[in-house]
Amino acid sequence: MKDKYLNGLRTQLEEFQASKSEINEIVNDYEQLYDDAKSTGKTDEEVWNILGDPKSAAYELMDTLKLKKEKSVKNKIVALTPFISLIVFFVMGFYYDLWHPGWMVFLMIPITSIALHTRLKDGIVALSPFLSIIAYLILGWGFGLWHPGWLVFLLIPMVSIILHTRFKEVFVAISPFVSVIVFIILGTYYNLWNPGWLVFLSIPMIGILNEKKLWKVLLYEASFIAAILFYLYMGYTYGEWRYGALGFALPLIVGIIFGDIHILWDNQLEGKYRQKAIFMVSVVVITTSIFLALGLALNGWAYAWQVFLFIPMVAIIAFDKIRFTALMPFIAVILFFSLGYFFQLFHISWLAFLLIPIVAIIENA
Repeated sequence: MKDKYLNGLRTQLEEFQASKSEINEIVNDYEQLYDDAKSTGKTDEEVWNILGDPKSAAYELMDTLKLKKEKSVKNKIVALTPFISLIVFFVMGFYYDLWHPGWMVFLMIPITSIALHTRLKDGIVALSPFLSIIAYLILGWGFGLWHPGWLVFLLIPMVSIILHTRFKEVFVAISPFVSVIVFIILGTYYNLWNPGWLVFLSIPMIGILNEKKLWKVLLYEASFIAAILFYLYMGYTYGEWRYGALGFALPLIVGIIFGDIHILWDNQLEGKYRQKAIFMVSVVVITTSIFLALGLALNGWAYAWQVFLFIPMVAIIAFDKIRFTALMPFIAVILFFSLGYFFQLFHISWLAFLLIPIVAIIENA
């Protein structure tokens, strides 16, 4: 019975075109397993049940061998990538004087490892920072578009959101990033910092679309549209942008009427929760005031939007234990844009984004 089992296993492996060395190794292993089982007093039938019939065992073994081969090939490619990158780098440098930006070939090392060892969705997310850096450097060195080329870095969170968020929620989730992109492009190329900042109103307007009651959606959207039209009319007709801003009280009033915006008069929230709620409302009011003041008084729409990054930063500090890993993405954006905009250092200020993984490693090591 043992010979019958082993011969059957060998025949199946030969049909699956396994190599001779692999077949001999497998058959020897199964012979040992068969003998071990028999030594414990098990019958041939029981051994067959334990090991599985030769055909089933061969199928499982070939799947395992195939995975091992694929893994082995992938590991070899990853292991060779640093040497290939080094060769390509020296060839580009010595023969074409492309030391810069030839060094970018070294980015192929992490890119290759991620591409070969990560599932598709996770791989795309993991690759997005490297692809963004490559795109940014090409835009900068090739076309002098350090600004607004830095907007490609916004693709990193957008890609993650698109791939890991339900379709219904995707548009709301990516609307802040799309708004920043549109705002920067309008300001940079058309000098429309004001009223270009109105694109940020698309965030609540898109969010409202998830409301189930159609009449409520229509009233909210109408209030925003009326406020925007009033603001534009007062600004372009009379030059009174400040008075035009009063129109935005309309959607606030609608929100209060519908009960979506709550004003707490008494002690509906108590203790530290009430203090934190009041504090956060104050932060939102103050940052909005600073944004409008910088924009209207100093025409600083180009950089004033950064003050809104303090809202999530303050929320993290107030409602969670202070973790610099959570704060660093916002700090990196502020450092990157401020150094680039005020000191024309977009070509190197992107290095600020490296602080994110550095701080994460230090804090979590």
